[in-house]
Amino acid sequence: MVPTVTSTGFIARGQTAGRRVSTWMIVNDRWATVLMLAVFAVFILSGMTTSSIGIAHLAQDPSAPLAVQLGSPQWIRSDEYNVGTPIALSIMETGGTPTLTPLSTPADLAHRFSSGGFFETVVFYPGTLLAVAGFLPHQMVFSLYWWLPMILLFIGMPIFIERVGGSRRMGWLAALLIALSPAVAWWSLGPLNTVGYTVAGCAALSAAFTRFVSGRTVTGVLLAVLSGLLLTAIPTVYAPWSIVIGVPMLLATLAAIVIADATWRSRIIPVVISGTVALIFVVGTFMENSASAQALLGTVYPGQRRSGATAQPFEILFGAPGLGTMDSSSTIVSNASEVSTAFTITAVWAFLLVIGYRRFGSWRSNIPLLILSAALALWLFWSTVNLGAVGEMIPLLNLVPPYRTGQVVGILGAIVVSIVLARGPARGDKWVALLAALLSGAITLFAVSLLQTNVIPSMPTLNVLLSGCGVAAGVYVVSAYPRKVWPIVVVAVLALATVVRSQPVLFGLADLTESDTARLLQEYGATARADGTLWASDSTAFDSVALANGVPSLSGFQRTGPDVEEWERLDPDHEFEDAWNRAGGYVPFIFTPGEEIKIETNGFDVTYVSVDPCDLAERFAELGHIASTTELDGACLVEAGTAQWSGVEMHLYEVARD
Repeated sequence: MVPTVTSTGFIARGQTAGRRVSTWMIVNDRWATVLMLAVFAVFILSGMTTSSIGIAHLAQDPSAPLAVQLGSPQWIRSDEYNVGTPIALSIMETGGTPTLTPLSTPADLAHRFSSGGFFETVVFYPGTLLAVAGFLPHQMVFSLYWWLPMILLFIGMPIFIERVGGSRRMGWLAALLIALSPAVAWWSLGPLNTVGYTVAGCAALSAAFTRFVSGRTVTGVLLAVLSGLLLTAIPTVYAPWSIVIGVPMLLATLAAIVIADATWRSRIIPVVISGTVALIFVVGTFMENSASAQALLGTVYPGQRRSGATAQPFEILFGAPGLGTMDSSSTIVSNASEVSTAFTITAVWAFLLVIGYRRFGSWRSNIPLLILSAALALWLFWSTVNLGAVGEMIPLLNLVPPYRTGQVVGILGAIVVSIVLARGPARGDKWVALLAALLSGAITLFAVSLLQTNVIPSMPTLNVLLSGCGVAAGVYVVSAYPRKVWPIVVVAVLALATVVRSQPVLFGLADLTESDTARLLQEYGATARADGTLWASDSTAFDSVALANGVPSLSGFQRTGPDVEEWERLDPDHEFEDAWNRAGGYVPFIFTPGEEIKIETNGFDVTYVSVDPCDLAERFAELGHIASTTELDGACLVEAGTAQWSGVEMHLYEVARD
């Protein structure tokens, strides 16, 4: 029996279709998808991203950068412009692996690229895309890589929301609330690496199920395999966010299939195929990267970190609607990325609607919604209640720092409220809508007021008032007119106002690949890769441009755990192990001719190696060049010219060998 699919998703056993799929679902949804793809096509063809690599310190001449951009790069996004984007550019330049320091174990898992293993080449398909498409214009390939998770979000979310009990219209609402949330904007789209690939995988699994029940076995198998490959993102992307967002979405999808009115064979086969494919490729990928995974887990930071439930500040959890001025208003607590969250107020909105509506069909048809709601409640609890040492002993949950939970729990809230709205009265309930609007607006007003007092004191008071009123207006129009398109547009505009100035709009790849110094390093990089030699520098900014242009470097970025044997060439007695046994950090050299080697850390993500350059050359026979911000005098050094970067004249030296 083919399961009936309506605007509220699969029909469970014993439930009848209460209404037909609306004309909007059939026609307007398709046009919305076409429009969305057209917009992203323009982005990609123009090489547009919201990367911050146009920042002044990554320019050859900061006073005259080559960046073509609107708005200002955000200094706080250093992991993106110093490391993440240079790694992507390095992959395109080399056509394979990025030229990261050999002091680190391979960073394949951390940055989702392949070093040649079969399983990781398939699982890390975004990185593989960079490698195989490097012959195309790099700015277009990088733009596609940048926007791919968001494209998958907008394709998959309407399908996912419909299949777990909502409607495609409300799927667009959820996608917009997620894509335009401060947490996504201020983390350089980071949470979308979990949401985008996961929701696409869930949508593909649901589509595979419908193909099986309608007898289209071949396409059903293909979609199930595709689903398994997409769902490998859950265990291989940033674990805290994957646990919070990805796992509940997958469980809800499985529940929707289980309760559907179809044969057990039709329900089991696609799930088994998808699960088997995902398991095989995930296990294979971790086996190919076992050394890196073990090294990461053994680091002082962050591998040995365990977290328990801890109450997060109310203004951080619910203050997202007031973050529209954060680009020009300084925070006095932490930084802009850390205080940014998704729209957690959606959880309150959903709760108020549930109380007001009370009836949502049979309990069986609400199982996917209950799963998502339970996950939302769990992670809100994890972010609002102190459990002390007890929380640190709870498996799986103790891998999720509560401040990371607080940043993205609003994504679950957006999904839940979208389903609730779709399952509520077709014409809405004006009184329920008014109550939800007033309470949601009042909570937002209070949260943003606290945000102004405790976090962003320079925030204009008008922004506080507008935030509360904006939330109230958005909640009311969508709740009162849930079958109309224009309220969704209103909410999208209001959400956009919170992030429109948060990131720059960049066209091309700026000085990082288009400057004279970048082109010089492309030549040096090709020679060094062919000769098997390394560079070393005392400038993190220079390390970034060297990485982006494929220059193999001993200094640079340790993205996973340390390669102990390589570090023992610097520290044979492990005297400085606490300083270098770290991950996700920077490893700049400090050249100190005539002095003994010393390794220090800032206690977090930077490891400083102070060393005589000729001593370094003796320890690493493969060291071929040194780049220094100051002139060096050493018997092993031969001047090789200069190169300007970040407004500094870098002195280049070739290492002479007897």
